[in-house]
Amino acid sequence: MQEENGKGTLEDRVNIILDELSLGIQWERPCLILVVYRSEIIKKTVQIALDKFLGESGKIVYHYTVDKNHYDIPLELLKHPRHQQAVFSISGLRWGGGRGYSNAFRALNMHREYLVDGNIKAIFWLTINEAKQVTRFSPDFWAFRHKVVEFLDIPSTKPGLLPGSFNYSHIDHPSARHELDFQNRVDAAEKFYALGCMEDALLNFRMALHKHPEETGLNLKIAEIYLSMGRLTAAGRILRQAKKEPAKNNSMRELERLDQVAKSIQPGVGGFLEQIT
Repeated sequence: MQEENGKGTLEDRVNIILDELSLGIQWERPCLILVVYRSEIIKKTVQIALDKFLGESGKIVYHYTVDKNHYDIPLELLKHPRHQQAVFSISGLRWGGGRGYSNAFRALNMHREYLVDGNIKAIFWLTINEAKQVTRFSPDFWAFRHKVVEFLDIPSTKPGLLPGSFNYSHIDHPSARHELDFQNRVDAAEKFYALGCMEDALLNFRMALHKHPEETGLNLKIAEIYLSMGRLTAAGRILRQAKKEPAKNNSMRELERLDQVAKSIQPGVGGFLEQIT
């Protein structure tokens, strides 16, 4: 299978996806594109561009979000009444539930033939960790894919730098995994969060907390990220635990704020979310 390893401008890579979809539509064949991204901001930018072009071209786009009740993607796409005419945009494979949150990945591997038999055209949005899970739990589906396009870009005004001239290439280096001091690790997490790099932010907060478990306030930072991702169950567990622990005044105020945020968020619904024409 041909792949695109993140080369070219963002626009170039968007066009690679559109070209591949156009060929699938023209020749009436399945088209399975894996898009690997790092920043939710970049994902949204690319997603809007794809949806806009496909909508203006008269293509139907259905957005599908995985959850523990909607994880058998091939089966649900095949059952959709317009599965041969639509383009499906699929997100959230890591939220499919099961041991190691692997249900969605295993279902892709087990029922991959449905995607081919149904002439399915789909874009799978994968975080870096989800991409690793695909190769682990869905090796046969991985072999079925038609193209992998990477958008590992990070929004920044300076190449290679996060806001505040923070060099993220340093903290990405394997040797930095245990070298950064507590404050630098927290600063990195905050900046990654601001740039929509949720996995990077969670990793750095957890590493800071692992090294300094007495800094329990970091749990609230982790809960805030989960809330921003719509993961109410994960955030709720952290907030409930925080209520049982002694807290400083500022931590208590933050806990109360996050508790109100959690109450204001409607639980996410998986499956088919919207249609763009």
